[in-house]
Amino acid sequence: MSLKHSRQSDFKTLDQATELLKGWVAELGLQGARVVLTLEQGDFELIQMDKPDVPETELQAATHWKLQEYLEYPVTEAISDIFEVPQGRHGHSNQLFAAVARRQRLLTLTKLVRDAGLQPAVIDIAQLAMRNLAERRIESGDTLGLVHCHAHDSRLYICRGDTFYITRVINLGLERLNTEDEMTQLQLVDQFALEVQRTMDYYDSHFGQSPVRQLHFLDRSGQIDWLPTAVTNLLGIQTALVDMPAQVQPTAQIDLAPLAWGGLIGRLAP
Repeated sequence: MSLKHSRQSDFKTLDQATELLKGWVAELGLQGARVVLTLEQGDFELIQMDKPDVPETELQAATHWKLQEYLEYPVTEAISDIFEVPQGRHGHSNQLFAAVARRQRLLTLTKLVRDAGLQPAVIDIAQLAMRNLAERRIESGDTLGLVHCHAHDSRLYICRGDTFYITRVINLGLERLNTEDEMTQLQLVDQFALEVQRTMDYYDSHFGQSPVRQLHFLDRSGQIDWLPTAVTNLLGIQTALVDMPAQVQPTAQIDLAPLAWGGLIGRLAP
């Protein structure tokens, strides 16, 4: 299974985005293709909450209305879905994850897809896209950490098989990590490794599953090739770069291809 085409472009208006997407659809002959729309972190919230004490058939609705306690806008303007928090060290979890997004934002995104000649089929979120990459691309029985670098921060996802456990934001992104100065690299890897270790310690203490044995970096920019080895030297954990096609024009901006790819392969037959 490989990624055949990957394109990303900045745009200032939705009309410009639509025209760009229309051009790619026409060039690649994708008219009418079904689309998995994977939301990046800014387009939704993932809330961990206690499971409402209601029958299973009423759980989705009860959770949706309970979200009003967490949202800064009316829950009537939101769309949500739920999935269970994995079992913890002390047995069955009585918590769940609720993914929630503004209804208008989802309508805007799906309209963009339709206007470009495509068919929106599924909406997914970043955490589950990363889980899909861990399960279907890396294909390891171990618990994995995946690091996705953004411009100003990095996201660490802990997954095992088809289960997503936790995510943590590390306040070091490409703009700071992209350096060839060895002293600066030493300072940065100390900070980075500390956040990774804290996340792994929480995972171990809370879930009691097998420890994180591999850390995979999703970076096609070539700007932080020094980091995986430096993390291995500090933490003694196996690290690697996820095998993906090279980015045509590396930038300090977030590379969205891993999210798109992870959302897509989760819907393909094994």
